[in-house]
Amino acid sequence: MKDWSNYYLPGLSADERVDQVLRRHKVALGSRIFMFLIGGILPVVIVFLLYRFTILLDDQASLAYLLLVLLGSIFYLYITLFIYHAWVDYYLDVWFITNKRIIATEQHGLFHRTTSELLLNQIQDVSSETKGFLPTIFRYGSISVQTASEQDRFMFADVPNADLVAKHILDLHNAYQPAASITTPGAAQPTSNAQTLPPTPPGTV
Repeated sequence: MKDWSNYYLPGLSADERVDQVLRRHKVALGSRIFMFLIGGILPVVIVFLLYRFTILLDDQASLAYLLLVLLGSIFYLYITLFIYHAWVDYYLDVWFITNKRIIATEQHGLFHRTTSELLLNQIQDVSSETKGFLPTIFRYGSISVQTASEQDRFMFADVPNADLVAKHILDLHNAYQPAASITTPGAAQPTSNAQTLPPTPPGTV
């Protein structure tokens, strides 16, 4: 496992260190880009069929030819935009796991980003799921971190070695719990409300 202890992350406390930085598996990104590239072949097939079986594109000054060029340009512009969006979504969706908390940064579109965090002592359960052909072959899956509230759940998809990461988060959680329950030196000890009366002198009624 890579050593992330020297990774700079703004907002860390003095005794807090980055333990792991997680992004989606590159195969998940590649599969999305591959689907867009497959879609990009469609205009080429259409142009080939029009050239092969029609005369609509014989005159490059015709309205049909100019319209096809315009529609093809718009189509490939959208393909490029979708590929760029997939890359931004991959690069900016990050989990930072420290020795005290989990910080989840998620990109929604090009101009919307949310960041949330969860202390390790608030974790109730961590589970992983690997589902599908590519995730099984390349060993990536989804991680779900359950908190005390049923609706507060951290989800992160397409994590490499999801089962090992889930176990590591639980290990950090278990290691963090004893430190949170240690009594602070010099802290006031609880006192009893009962008062001790002085002994009654002999012969006193």
